[in-house]
Amino acid sequence: MLLVIIALIVSFVPSLLLFLFLLNNRKDDEEYRKNCISLLGKGFLICMITFGLDLLLKIPWNMIGIGKKNPWIDRLFTCFVINATVEEISKFLTARKVIYKNPAKTSKLEIMTYMIIAAIAFGLFEDIVYVFSTNIGQIIVRGILMGHVPYQMFMGEFYSRSIVEKKPYLKVLAFVIPILFHGTYNFLLTEGLPDWAAAVVFVELIIEIIYMVRTIILLRKKKDDPEYNRPILQGE
Repeated sequence: MLLVIIALIVSFVPSLLLFLFLLNNRKDDEEYRKNCISLLGKGFLICMITFGLDLLLKIPWNMIGIGKKNPWIDRLFTCFVINATVEEISKFLTARKVIYKNPAKTSKLEIMTYMIIAAIAFGLFEDIVYVFSTNIGQIIVRGILMGHVPYQMFMGEFYSRSIVEKKPYLKVLAFVIPILFHGTYNFLLTEGLPDWAAAVVFVELIIEIIYMVRTIILLRKKKDDPEYNRPILQGE
């Protein structure tokens, strides 16, 4: 058990380093820093929202009975709706409360950052829960990959762009893209799928890692860019 706890602590390192990077990306903005710290502590809240929405969907789904007769349809529903859609919406709703806390001030950089931190918060709390049903290797891998982070990076970028560019379809993509990535990843890990499923998962992980690195560099590069730091929520 001691080794499992050590592995869990080690797995937290990448996420906490990313959080510290985001926290210190605007050292002179005390309100921003308070919002970041507050969001990091909301992992449990996001889990509770997820649990509540899961119940609201699972009860009627089980009553309909489609999943009982069609296991693969049930698996698709679980991966893309119960897992992906519910979790991404739960993270978004939690981040949104901070984003719209002071709309006269909130910038594109802040929107992207807050959504990423919501993902970090949820991922850290989820890792604690998963520690009772997984092994040391999986704990470390989950920590390194920071699985929820790229999904919220997609959402944060497209959601903020939809506001800046006044293009509603980008707001749709802000939800569709992370849900597709998230749901596909979960579904392709299902036992009984052909070998190509593992190859697709590997390609998806590479894309997500590249996108994470690219987004981190972008946030660092744009931290003093007026276009990324001006208020953008007027009229929203």
